[in-house]
Amino acid sequence: MTTSRRARRVVPAMLAALVLSLGAAQATGAAARPRAEGKPVPATHTVHLSKPKLVTPTGNAMPKVLKSQGPLPTIPRKKLAELKAEAAKHPAKHGPGQTGGNRAWKLAPPPSQGSFEGLGEPCCIRPPDTHGAVGLGHFVQVVNGTGFGVFRKSDGALLKKVSFASFFKYTAQTIFDPRVVYDKKSNRWVISAAAFPENSTVQKVFFAVSTTSDPTGSFFVYTFDPPENAGDFYDFPQLGLSPDAVIVTANIFDSAENYVRSRAFGLAKADLYNGRITNYPYFSLGKAGTVAPPLVEDNNTNAFLVAAGTSNQLGLFRATNLGHSNATIVQQAGVPVAAYTVPPNARQPGTNNLLDSADARFQNASSQIGNQLLNVHTINSGGLPRPKWYQINTSTGTVPSGRSGFVYESGTSDDFNPSVAGSSVGGTTTNPIGRMFFTWSSTNVTSTPHQVRVKSGGRLATDPVNVVGGNTYSTASTFYDPSSDTVERWGDYSAVTIDPSSTSTCPVGNRAYVVNERQISTTSWGSRIGRLGFCS
Repeated sequence: MTTSRRARRVVPAMLAALVLSLGAAQATGAAARPRAEGKPVPATHTVHLSKPKLVTPTGNAMPKVLKSQGPLPTIPRKKLAELKAEAAKHPAKHGPGQTGGNRAWKLAPPPSQGSFEGLGEPCCIRPPDTHGAVGLGHFVQVVNGTGFGVFRKSDGALLKKVSFASFFKYTAQTIFDPRVVYDKKSNRWVISAAAFPENSTVQKVFFAVSTTSDPTGSFFVYTFDPPENAGDFYDFPQLGLSPDAVIVTANIFDSAENYVRSRAFGLAKADLYNGRITNYPYFSLGKAGTVAPPLVEDNNTNAFLVAAGTSNQLGLFRATNLGHSNATIVQQAGVPVAAYTVPPNARQPGTNNLLDSADARFQNASSQIGNQLLNVHTINSGGLPRPKWYQINTSTGTVPSGRSGFVYESGTSDDFNPSVAGSSVGGTTTNPIGRMFFTWSSTNVTSTPHQVRVKSGGRLATDPVNVVGGNTYSTASTFYDPSSDTVERWGDYSAVTIDPSSTSTCPVGNRAYVVNERQISTTSWGSRIGRLGFCS
C-alpha cells in the first residue's frame, strides 16, 4: 500500500512494558501453576495486502541504494551499552558441565551428514542475516544483498540465484531482513523481507508464496506499507506458521530510533496461497521486546509467541485463530526462569576486535509441538556468551526441571548466533519433543584457539540437558575485521529446519538442515549449509 501513514495514526498501545521482576527468586524448575487468563492485546488496524503479482523470478537487478545495519535494540542503547560493558568486566570462567557431576561433555552429537557452500556477499552488505529452509527436494536460502538461492538437496548444486530487487521488482531502496519457511502441510515456500523507508510515510514490506513445492517456479508476490506513525521504522520481522496462517512479528522504532512497540499478525493461508487479496488484524504487543513466532507442528488453534528481556522471566503471548476474522492475542503471565543478562561479545584470536553476540533476544522462530514451545537465545554464562534453550510448558506457563540447558563447543569457547528446531519423533505424551537440532557460531581465544566456526549439534529428550562439542562445518583462517568498528556485526539469525522427506536410512523427523554465516576472509562473509541426523 502507498497510502500516507500520516493519515493513519496508530492508536496508543494498550500494553505497558513487560514488568520483569528481579525481586522474586523463581528458578527454572518452578512448580506448575494454572495458566492465567491473560490480558487481551489490541488490534489497532485492519490491514490489506496488495493485489498479488504472479512472477517467475529471474535476474540480479540491484537497488539504487545499498545499505546495511544491525537490528535496532529494544533495550535503550545506553542501557544495552552498560550491560555489555558489565558483561565484559568479569573474567570468563569454565562453562557449565565442565566440572562437577554433569558429564554432558561426553555426549555424542547427531553426526554430520555433510555440508555444502551457501550464498555469499563479498562486498558492501553486512551482516548477511542468512536464513534458510529445507523442502522436499530443495534447500532455499535468503541473505541480505545477494537475495535468494535454490539448492538441490541431494548434492548441494545451486539451481537458481535471484536478487531481491529482481524478485520483488523493486529497486527504490535496499531490501533487508529476509526470512523463508517451507510449509510442509501445504507444500509452499513463503519468503518475507522489508525495504528501507523511501520517505517518512512509505516503507515497503514484501511477501512471496510459491505456487507449488518447486521454488524454482512461480510465486505470488504481495506488498504492504505498515500503518505506523510517520517516520516509524519496521524492523527485524520474523516468520512463523500456524495451521491456517503465516505468522509475522516485527519491532517498531520511531524516527529517533527509540523502540516504541512490537507487532504481530497472521496472514490467512487460504487467501495468501491462492493469489487472493488478504486482510488481517494488526496487533500491538506493546514494549514486549523482540517477539518470536512459532512454527506450529500440529493442528493447535493456539500459537504461542515468546520474548526475552534481561531478567528472570520470558514474555508469552497466546494467539488464537490466526488467519480468521475472530483472531485474538492474549498476553500470558511471565514464564519464570533463572535470571539472565545480555551476553558479552565474542572474542577472536589475534585481535581485540569482537563479534557482536546480540542482546539476548530470541532471533528465530520457535518449535511448537503439543503444549511445548522450544527456542534458544544467547546469554551471559560465567563471562562467556552462551546459547541457552528453553522448553516452555504452555499449559502451565513454566519451564519444568530438565527442560532447559546450554549449547556450546567447550568450556572456554565463545558461542552465539543460535537457532533450534524440535521434532516429535521419539516424543511422549508428557514430552512431545523427542529430538532437538541446533546451529550456532563459536570462537576460542584460550585453550586450542580457533577463529569463528559454523557448528551444529542436537540431543534426544533423554540426553543430558547441555549440548556440548558438536559438528564443525567450517573454521575461518583469520579473524573478521571488515571495518573500523571494534565490535563487528555478525549474523543476526541462522536457521534449523527438519527435513520433511525420508531416506532409506533416515525416517522423517530424524534429520535436519542448518545454515549459518561463515567467514571467508578478514573482510568477506559467506555461509555454510549442513545436514545432521539421528539416522541408522
